[in-house]
Amino acid sequence: MTRNVSCWSSRVLGLALSLAAALTAIPGSNALGQGPMPTLPLEAVDIHDISGYWELGLDDRSIPPAVLTAAAKQNEARMRDADLISQRYCRPLGVPAMMDSGRPLNIAQGAYEVLITAPVNTAFRHLYFRDKHPNPDIYDPSSAGSSIARWDGDTMVVETIGFHEKNGRMMIPGGGYRTPDSHLVEKFKLIKDGQILSVTSTWTDPKVFAQPHTYEFWYHRINNFYEPLPGIGCNPWDQDRAHFIEQTFSPALKKKSDAEMVPPGYAKPGKY
Repeated sequence: MTRNVSCWSSRVLGLALSLAAALTAIPGSNALGQGPMPTLPLEAVDIHDISGYWELGLDDRSIPPAVLTAAAKQNEARMRDADLISQRYCRPLGVPAMMDSGRPLNIAQGAYEVLITAPVNTAFRHLYFRDKHPNPDIYDPSSAGSSIARWDGDTMVVETIGFHEKNGRMMIPGGGYRTPDSHLVEKFKLIKDGQILSVTSTWTDPKVFAQPHTYEFWYHRINNFYEPLPGIGCNPWDQDRAHFIEQTFSPALKKKSDAEMVPPGYAKPGKY
């Protein structure tokens, strides 16, 4: 009897050790999320394909202060207030805000364009592989602008113009804000064996920047086990949410925000 129990215990112990070894070998099974994230095999990375899910960490932004014109310094507070009102009314983020929304970016590259989406309230980004922007006489400015892309060696260069004067969040990382005259050049490049997507952004605008303003983001590739979740959503008619956001507004900004209110199904004449 003792011998049978001993044999049974040995078999159970051996099975437990085998199971533990198998679990340890599964990517992403480290306790409490410790250790490196599972990565794609190096041979699977194409330096000319940035498709995938990409996420910014807490220390993945290199943003120097922008050098602004005198006029932009005076106008910056007003533009920041405009962004707060846009937040209050759940207006789409647009560019550049959607590139750092707090949620992963989904980048899908095809033969004719690169599509960038995020699970937040924002317009999609279409980066078209073509030489010229649409004719401005027939193109409607938007919160995401008009983007054209090309490959320069191992770097995808994207030029964006055609920003709407009002739609979208206006503030730019490091200071300043976008205008209809803003010109954005982004350089997308895979580094660190394709596990990091470096995006270097340079803004020029004679009304805003005394010199070109450049900053860089490092996006981490999310492993193949990631499943995107829907966005949280945004309800401008939620009065508790409105109070939460507006509790830091100055009386003047609160009055201006109230003037922006448009009841459902109604638009003030000449407002839009």
